[in-house]
Amino acid sequence: MRTPDPRLSGPVLEAARTHAYDLYLSALLAPAAAQGDLVVLAAYLGEVRRIPLIAHDATVGEIRLQWWRDALASGTPGGNPVADALIDLKHRRSLRDDLLAAPLEGASRVFYEDGIPDKRALELYADETEGAPIRLALAVLGREGDAAAERLAQPAGRALALTRLALTLPQHLAFGRLPLPADESGPLRDPRILGPEDAREATRAQLERLAEDAARALAEFRRGEAGLERGALPAFLTLSLVAPYLKAVVAPRRDVLSEVADISPLSRVTRLWFAHWRGRI
Repeated sequence: MRTPDPRLSGPVLEAARTHAYDLYLSALLAPAAAQGDLVVLAAYLGEVRRIPLIAHDATVGEIRLQWWRDALASGTPGGNPVADALIDLKHRRSLRDDLLAAPLEGASRVFYEDGIPDKRALELYADETEGAPIRLALAVLGREGDAAAERLAQPAGRALALTRLALTLPQHLAFGRLPLPADESGPLRDPRILGPEDAREATRAQLERLAEDAARALAEFRRGEAGLERGALPAFLTLSLVAPYLKAVVAPRRDVLSEVADISPLSRVTRLWFAHWRGRI
C-alpha cells in the first residue's frame, strides 16, 4: 500500500489509523490524488464514531458532538488538526454541509432509548452514519452524481451500519443503552434486565438478528454491484470486511458480553487488497 499524502499532519494520520483503521487502509488503495483527502475523512469519522463509545453520559456526548457541529459551521481553522484538515477539505472539494453533519446526527441517536425506535429510524441512522460517508468519499473520488454508485450507497450503508452496531452492542449495553428497534416479528428480551446467562442469550439473539439484516443488505449491494464503475470502488471497499466481521460477531463460543468481536489486521489488509485488485467486493 502506498504512503498517504505527505502534506497531512501526524495527528490526522494517527486519528485515522487509531479510530478508523478500515477506512484508513481503504484510503491507501485509492488513486493518489484522493488518498490524503480520504484519510482526512477517515480521521473525522473515527473521531465521531468513538464518541458514543467513550461518553457514558448523553450530555457529555452531546457536548462533544456539538463541538464538531460548531467547528464545521465556523468554516475557519481553530487549532484542532483533524477539524482544520476537514474544513480545508470541505472548501477544496466543495463537500456538502448536510453530508458532513450527518454522522454527528447519527452518533447522537445511540445516546437515547428513543433515538432508533423503529425500522425507519434505523434506516435513517444507517444513512447518516455510513451512507453519508460513502457519498462524501464518492465526491472526493470525483464520482459525485454517479447514479449507480449513489443507488448502492443505501444498501452499502445499511450493511456497514448494522455490522457496526453488532460489533459495538456489548459496549452500548455496558453503558445501559440498547440502540435497537423492536423486532417486527415480536419483542426480543432486553439483556439489561436479565441475569448474566439470560443476558448472554438475549444479546446473542440481538446480534444474530443484526447479522442477518446486515447480510441481506450486503446481498442487495452485490446484486447491483455489476453497474459500479471501478473509479467508485474505493468508497465501498470496507464492505469486503462485513462478512468476516459478522462471522466473528456470531462465533458460537464467544462470550458476547465480554469478548470483543474482531478480525486480524492481516485479514483486513488481505481482504481489502483483494477486493481492490479484482475490482469488486
